[in-house]
Amino acid sequence: MRYLKTLFLSFLFLGCQKSTKEHIAIGTWNRCNKDGSYWEYKITEQYMLMLTTKSDEIWLFRNKVVDSTLVLSEFKKGVGLFINNDTLVTVKQTKNKIVLKSTYTWDNIELNKAGFDFDPIDSTNLESWKNKTLTEFNNRAKSANCIDIRTEKEKIIPKLYLDALEEEEIKIDSIQK
Repeated sequence: MRYLKTLFLSFLFLGCQKSTKEHIAIGTWNRCNKDGSYWEYKITEQYMLMLTTKSDEIWLFRNKVVDSTLVLSEFKKGVGLFINNDTLVTVKQTKNKIVLKSTYTWDNIELNKAGFDFDPIDSTNLESWKNKTLTEFNNRAKSANCIDIRTEKEKIIPKLYLDALEEEEIKIDSIQK
């Protein structure tokens, strides 16, 4: 009987412990894209910060962790997403890599664990924080030396010349009652 009491109390005690396990993607990540661009990500329970060599902007999105997924949404007056509430599902993980899949584009995003961290966002001196963050990012991007590995065919971006299109007259029949 004493054994059952101890076992019951152990289950009760251990079962009531709050889980402190955080999502595997929480942290700082980087990657080189196929087009030679360099990206960095800071993922927290509240937000995802992104930088890329394709832009001089710092992108910030809301983040909510739900089980093995990250739900991204826009901040009011923030950068827009292709679709608000895009969900990134953890597909694969190792100690130094993670693969996330977008449920909107179905693209896989392979991220490498970064050996650095960003300074906390300084809302009282935001411009100074942005300048310092972008300078440090650009230095890391140069040292990453990401190369463009696309084929010549993949590098060709089709162009659409709207001036060459002829205007077409569309006849609308009146609607009879």
